Amino acid sequence: MFRRSRHMSRIGLGTAQLAFKDITAEQAIATVHAALDSGVRLIDTALAYTREGVESYAEQIVGRALAQRPGRREALVATKGGHYRDGDDFPVDASPEALRANCDTSLRNLGVDRIDLYQLHHVDPRVPLAESVGALKELQAAGKVAAIGLSNVSVAQIEQARAEAAIAAVQNRLSLADRADLPTVAYCAATGLRYLACLPLGGPAARRDDPVVAGVAARLGLSVPQVWLAWVLAQGAHVTPLVGASRPETIRQSAHSGPLAMGDLALIDQQLTHK
Repeated sequence: MFRRSRHMSRIGLGTAQLAFKDITAEQAIATVHAALDSGVRLIDTALAYTREGVESYAEQIVGRALAQRPGRREALVATKGGHYRDGDDFPVDASPEALRANCDTSLRNLGVDRIDLYQLHHVDPRVPLAESVGALKELQAAGKVAAIGLSNVSVAQIEQARAEAAIAAVQNRLSLADRADLPTVAYCAATGLRYLACLPLGGPAARRDDPVVAGVAARLGLSVPQVWLAWVLAQGAHVTPLVGASRPETIRQSAHSGPLAMGDLALIDQQLTHK
């Protein structure tokens, strides 16, 4: 199962930036290759990670990058459906019909016969969650999906989904700048689910100038972003941060991050609690 895979690495590569940043396809592919060369074995993408007028750009990049590597089977590939780009809009359609079509598109773009982890990108308020998850279960039974995941969900929604199918992973936002989902992290630990932390560095608008964090970074010989990543890693062995990168050197640096020691973790948490 995905959550216990022997191929799982401590961090994963998030691929939204490969689509949304103004970089060449060659640089995007080089970034995926740098991740694999650095020991990263989880690549997360989505149907919605694309450029205007292009079908699933990030998925296509991942598919091309893996096809160029003979060891591609070592990489776990996760993608998401039920959310897509339409010009400048990103509508949600998690109907069973849409999810089945999205999955077939992703299989084609990625160049695989089965997706290691297929995630519901967003809960669709117009579609009962049980119907969306039921469609994912059907895709799993058909052999198109190895494991089922959820993204952007609450604990209540996770529990509802688990009543319909075996859920392997949850992907939500978690970082030093956004700690609201820590109860979900604890829930996943208690129920044996993998927690995929997206935006572990807080996103482009995050401030990383906290003096306590900077002091920990200086003492450990790390960069401030590495400490941010280490804080996420320290939340539990079941937590896998998905590092968004658009340059090979960025993912190489992130791949060498490890969890914070308990003393450093407590120091940072204490400082954040009093803010």
